[in-house]
Amino acid sequence: MSHTHAAAGDLVEVGGLPWRARIGPYLPSLVVLVAAVVYGSVSSPYFLNFSALLVNTGRYVEIGLLALALTVVIINGDIDLSVASNLAVSAATMGLLVESGVGIEVAAFAALAVGLGLGAINALFIVGLGLPSLVVTLATLALYRGLAQILLGDRAVTGYPEAFIGVDQISLLGDWARVPLPLVLFLVVALLFSVLLTRTNFGLACYLTGSNQQAARFSGIKTDHTRAVAFMLCGLMAGAAAIMLTSRLGSTLSNVGLGLELLAITVVVLGGTDIFGGRGTIIGTVIALFAVMAVRESLVISNVNGQVQDAVVGVILILAIIVPLTVAHLRERSSQRRLR
Repeated sequence: MSHTHAAAGDLVEVGGLPWRARIGPYLPSLVVLVAAVVYGSVSSPYFLNFSALLVNTGRYVEIGLLALALTVVIINGDIDLSVASNLAVSAATMGLLVESGVGIEVAAFAALAVGLGLGAINALFIVGLGLPSLVVTLATLALYRGLAQILLGDRAVTGYPEAFIGVDQISLLGDWARVPLPLVLFLVVALLFSVLLTRTNFGLACYLTGSNQQAARFSGIKTDHTRAVAFMLCGLMAGAAAIMLTSRLGSTLSNVGLGLELLAITVVVLGGTDIFGGRGTIIGTVIALFAVMAVRESLVISNVNGQVQDAVVGVILILAIIVPLTVAHLRERSSQRRLR
C-alpha cells in the first residue's frame, strides 16, 4: 500500500528513489529555512537562542493546524480560503458561550462543532452543488468573517478561566527543556495527518482525485466523499486553531486570525504541495511551517514592520508556485529535445 501511495503522491518514502528525488519536494522550504536562519544570525546574535526559538513556535501552531488540513484539501485539487474566517466564528462562539456561563470544556467542544459545521457548508456548495472551491470559499471568507463581526461587534470577549489561558506558556519538560505544549500537540496532529495520507485508502483517494478526478471516479473512487471529508477536516482544524489561539491571547475579537489563510496556504505550497492537486506531503508542510516561522522571526528581530513581513511572505508564495512550474516546464522541454 505504501508504494501505491508514493506513486500517487510522488512521496519520498520509497527507499529506491535517488536522493535528489527524495529531497526535491522539500528543497524550496529547506532553502528558505537556511536563508532565514543565516539572515537572522547575521542580524542578531540572539536569533539562534534555541530555547527562545522553541518558545516562539507556540505562536505559529494555529497556522500549522490550518496548513495540515489545507494540505489534504489542496492535494484533492481544491482550495479553502475561508479557514481563518471559520476560525473567527468558532472563536466567537466559544467566547459567547463562556461569557454566558457555559463551562470552557463545553465551549471548546462547541468551537470544534462550529468549525466542522462551517467546513461541511463549504463541502455542500462545492461538492454537492458542483461550484468551484475558489469562488465558494472566497465568498464564505467574507460571509464567515461578517458573521463573526455580527456575533461580537467591536468588543472583546474576556473572562476565560485562568487554567485555560496561556497554553503556549506550558512547557512539557518544565524548565529543563522549554518545549511548548502546542508544539507537541501540533507534531502529534501532523503525524496523524501523515498516517491518514500515506497509510489509508482515504489518502490514496485524495492523491488520485487530485491527479485526475474523472479517472478516479471511473476507477470506483468516491471522489465527492473524499473531497467533502477534506473540507470538513479543514473546518475541524479551524475550530482547533480557534481554541489554541484564544488560549494564547486570552481574549476574542471578531478580527481574530485575520490573514492567517495567506500564511497557511504559503506553508502548504512552499512545502511542495502542488497547487493544482495530486501531489504533496505532510512532512513538507511541517518543514515549510518552520521555514516561514524562521522568516518572520528573523524579520521581527531586525525590526522589520508587519506590512513588509506580509510582503515577504507574499513573494515567497509567488516563488513557491512559479519556480516548480518553471523547473517542470524546462524539464519537459529538455526531454522533448532528447526525443528528437
